[in-house]
Amino acid sequence: MAEMLTLTPVCEVIVELGEPLDLGATRDGNRRITPILGGELRGARIAPVGEEHVVDRNYLDLRAVILPGGSDRQLVRADGAIEIDARYTAQTDGGHLVGVRTVGIRRVSHDGTYFRVAVRFETASQSLTDLQDSIFIADGIRERSMVRHVVYRVD
Repeated sequence: MAEMLTLTPVCEVIVELGEPLDLGATRDGNRRITPILGGELRGARIAPVGEEHVVDRNYLDLRAVILPGGSDRQLVRADGAIEIDARYTAQTDGGHLVGVRTVGIRRVSHDGTYFRVAVRFETASQSLTDLQDSIFIADGIRERSMVRHVVYRVD
């Protein structure tokens, strides 16, 4: 039998969003492009109240600013679900650049909101190369002008 997968929190991401540009109905669905204005990425320090929570200690001190210029190319499907395809760049406190891509889905139903993405990191920084050698997923919370993610490494 295969080994059971576990999730380890790695970082929290807050993405500041601009006003979406609505391209209208395309052959694939209603396309919106939302500019990414900035934000931050910081090592995860999360724990449920009263509980110990395993975190990736390699990234507790990770701090980065999300640079303006990225975007989220959303596709609003006929069923109302939104396909997410965001790309942006973060710069660490040490000056290292990290490319971030998230691909996923956000869907609202009578049961609540489902918002999950796969996260891919790309960097030339030798101290962060293991970000490129793991699989990451994240939950998502959409607020008026921002998105919040907790990113987990799949172990």
